[in-house]
Amino acid sequence: MARTRVSAILLWKPEDPGYERPAYRDWTEEEDEPKYSPKEELALLDKQILASDGFDIDYTHFRCVFNYHLADLDSDEFAEEPTETTRDLLERLSRKSLDDYNQESRTQFEFVKVVKANFHWCCAFMFLITFEVVDPYDNLIKLFQTRVRHETDIVTDNVFCRPKPNQGVECIGIIKKDVEKDFKKQRY
Repeated sequence: MARTRVSAILLWKPEDPGYERPAYRDWTEEEDEPKYSPKEELALLDKQILASDGFDIDYTHFRCVFNYHLADLDSDEFAEEPTETTRDLLERLSRKSLDDYNQESRTQFEFVKVVKANFHWCCAFMFLITFEVVDPYDNLIKLFQTRVRHETDIVTDNVFCRPKPNQGVECIGIIKKDVEKDFKKQRY
């Protein structure tokens, strides 16, 4: 599966006219002194994107505004219905992506909740969503990631869905009894 990552792009520096602090970053006056230059922030963001495919970004280091943003799950920024929140939309997209994954992989993971999401603009919004599932094999919560390109009434494209890499647990996704039954078939 070919995955393309979008590199970080610097949009605004704090000294630029019209700059507004990102909503997800709440600095105090003491913290206003930059720890990194805009060039260093860009390099740090790009390193995080490369290491996690854009899913795990620590925005607390950034004063600049980039093309990657943290989704506010409790806002209505991406709501498509009057009572919907961004969380509702991302849960809907995650459930559909997991359903497709389960069908293709012949697994039975069960959606629990969205944990976090980043987004950037391509030809639509590209959501990078991390969510929890229950693995029916051991009933443990596992992390999954999905990349979904979405624009209301135009496109919804599940780019990929996968267990989160390097989470230190093995994802199986099928009921333990089925695994035991298949194993016994193979032995005889």
